[in-house]
Amino acid sequence: MFQTLLHNKTKLCWVFLLTGFHAQAQYFDSSYKPPKPKYDNEYFHLRELYLPASFIAFASYSNNEESFLSNAKIKAERNEDFPHFKVSIDNYMQFAPILAGYGCLAMGSKQNAWLYTKEVLLNEVILNISVYSVKHLSKVPSIVNGSYNAFPSGHTAQAFSAATLFSDNFAKGKPWLQCLSYGSASAVGVLRVLNERHWATDVVAGVGFGILSAKISEWTFVPHFNKKHHQTNL
Repeated sequence: MFQTLLHNKTKLCWVFLLTGFHAQAQYFDSSYKPPKPKYDNEYFHLRELYLPASFIAFASYSNNEESFLSNAKIKAERNEDFPHFKVSIDNYMQFAPILAGYGCLAMGSKQNAWLYTKEVLLNEVILNISVYSVKHLSKVPSIVNGSYNAFPSGHTAQAFSAATLFSDNFAKGKPWLQCLSYGSASAVGVLRVLNERHWATDVVAGVGFGILSAKISEWTFVPHFNKKHHQTNL
């Protein structure tokens, strides 16, 4: 099975490359040091919207047009190469980065635990509202039973939002840890396709929704936290 994965030059590889792209983006961006905020909402950087928006736009386009990311071809290749593939670990891996964050806190990380918890809670609210609203509005038939709730993948969105929160809170300046976090999220996306639970485009869209949800949560709390912390230390 693993030998086939390494040598299979099919569209399924694009799924992994696309979902794993953000890890590489974080790696090359790890040297970027934003200007110190003036304790308002200057943590918002428009450039951080480009990547999640690109994932969502690309997945939406691929749902309606013939492109190199073809759901039908990827499904056929999955059925040919992995006809009996079935695991359930993706149901648990989607939450792994969040738990890893609390593990870092338990081991003495200087990150504020309450700030991280608020980001996690708001992220879950935003994620559930946005993902399930879009599922209802997009009406993409599920690969499982044909019900119109496939797009985007909730598991993938959860995994990438968790990876983003972990990376931004605990892995700044640590590319290996960022890649590990986003690598686990990418694995969730690939497993959703291999388990025949989602179309490839559902997974790609889930990447975008997950990153965007986490960023909105951070932009909501971080500036206020820094402003309060600054005033307390005056």
